[in-house]
Amino acid sequence: MTIAANIAFGLQMRKLPREEIKKRVNQILALVGMAEMGDRSPGMLSGGQQQRVALARALVIEPKILLLDEPLSNLDAKLRVEMRTEIRRIQEELAITSIYVTHDQEESLSISNRIAVMNEGRLVQVGAPREIYEAPKNKFVAECIGSINFLK
Repeated sequence: MTIAANIAFGLQMRKLPREEIKKRVNQILALVGMAEMGDRSPGMLSGGQQQRVALARALVIEPKILLLDEPLSNLDAKLRVEMRTEIRRIQEELAITSIYVTHDQEESLSISNRIAVMNEGRLVQVGAPREIYEAPKNKFVAECIGSINFLK
């Protein structure tokens, strides 16, 4: 399937009219910066472009909440920075609530409005990135969120 066909799949399963599908696919391709690539094969894309297609597939169905589970884990460092900026831009542009799961402290601090730090399935601390970084509730949160010096 082409990129456009991949993105359209969720809309086809919802039995939307063909013209509506085409319109929404074109809109979402433009949003993720791939307006001219709809007729290409996903196998011909870079890692960052593949992530954009995956994001487009999730967004085209207009979910109320977007769940991203380690979306940048397979990308190199430079591409990770670029893509997290893009994800943040798109999330803000669409004003969609997003839950972004990551083990990367820098990623969580740079992309989030609020951070929830969990340990063994339990919520340890929730707050703004600055709050979590400057006032961790315990040693686990401090170690989790960045390098820090500990005094006995």
